[in-house]
Amino acid sequence: MRLRRQLPVYSPITARAVRRVFRQALRSTNEVEARLTARLAREYDADHVYLFGSGTQALQVAVRVAWQRVGESRVALPSFTCFDVGAAAVAVGARILLYDIDPHTLQPDLDSLSRWVREGARVVVVTPLYGYPVNWQAIDDVVTSLGAVAIEDAAQGHGARWRNRPLGSMGAISVLSFGRGKGWTGGAGGALLLRGNGSARGLESQSVESARKSEELRALTFLTAQWVLGRPQVYGLPAAIPWLALGETVYRDARPPRPITHCAATCLDAAFAAAIQEADARRANAAALLASLHDRSRVQTIQTVPEASPGFLRLPLRLCRGLSGFRDPTRAVALGVAPSYPSVLGDVPQVRARLEAGGHHAPGGEALSRTLFTAPTHSLLSGREREELVQLLLEYRT
Repeated sequence: MRLRRQLPVYSPITARAVRRVFRQALRSTNEVEARLTARLAREYDADHVYLFGSGTQALQVAVRVAWQRVGESRVALPSFTCFDVGAAAVAVGARILLYDIDPHTLQPDLDSLSRWVREGARVVVVTPLYGYPVNWQAIDDVVTSLGAVAIEDAAQGHGARWRNRPLGSMGAISVLSFGRGKGWTGGAGGALLLRGNGSARGLESQSVESARKSEELRALTFLTAQWVLGRPQVYGLPAAIPWLALGETVYRDARPPRPITHCAATCLDAAFAAAIQEADARRANAAALLASLHDRSRVQTIQTVPEASPGFLRLPLRLCRGLSGFRDPTRAVALGVAPSYPSVLGDVPQVRARLEAGGHHAPGGEALSRTLFTAPTHSLLSGREREELVQLLLEYRT
């Protein structure tokens, strides 16, 4: 077995961070959580910050907070996004509508979005994909003019900015994720950020509650495995184990919200500087890849909206023939080319069961599910691998 295989996405976990996690594992103090909360409030201009076990858990609470503000109503989700977004809506018992996505820009289709808001969706979840900012002003104009509220799910937005503001700082309600492939990672974890209108009822106790010891041990195990195996020299080993389903999009029922583990918070606190450096490396690699492909390749790239600075968590590419268009598909996979989400949310049975009648017309999302793939942008991509990847993309057959 060839162990070297490029990771589709990479979030740095430093040896220093791992050492600190082991030194402080299972402590009962909330000092590091308080420090992380203060950092998030400062970095993302938030009035209130609540830490959870995952971004999906934070999104569940975000929907409930939105209902507190505008009344319980249908929830509009993007037709094409991470399945965990659908799982969060299912977990809170939401009645779901799906608005479409522009396949050229990954932006919400404003006509589609406006239709559902006019028809009574008072909560809209917006999920910028792969660190590509959306035009938040256009979305906010549609939503607020009709008395709705937008939840900014910036799970993939680390290192991205719009109008010189970081993704995660746009909405009255924002969500961050610190999972394995989210740019800044604690191995797991998520945050709910609130602005204006005071805090949310029922969340005050969340800030003082602690994770269970069993959850801490589980977090420590997964964090260690991520540090050991999350490098190209050995990534081929876990990637070859079918039941791990690495690189695959699988629907999983959302767990009930729990506090962030001390292990995850400690890792996040220790890895902050490394995550900032990694974001710089992603932008540099993405710029080099895009410059090499400009007007030379049949591969379609995603258009960036004005005033946006993408974080390039991955580099999304439209491949009309999928992997079969590559001269050597196996090598493309080994270099980190990976499929995006395999279907629209409306094709996921658990989401479909919660769909309102007529809430599933998404030609843009369908096109993306057939053609959208991603290439790695992270710092572990060597110069030689980047050149080889460019050559494969230049030779892509349409």
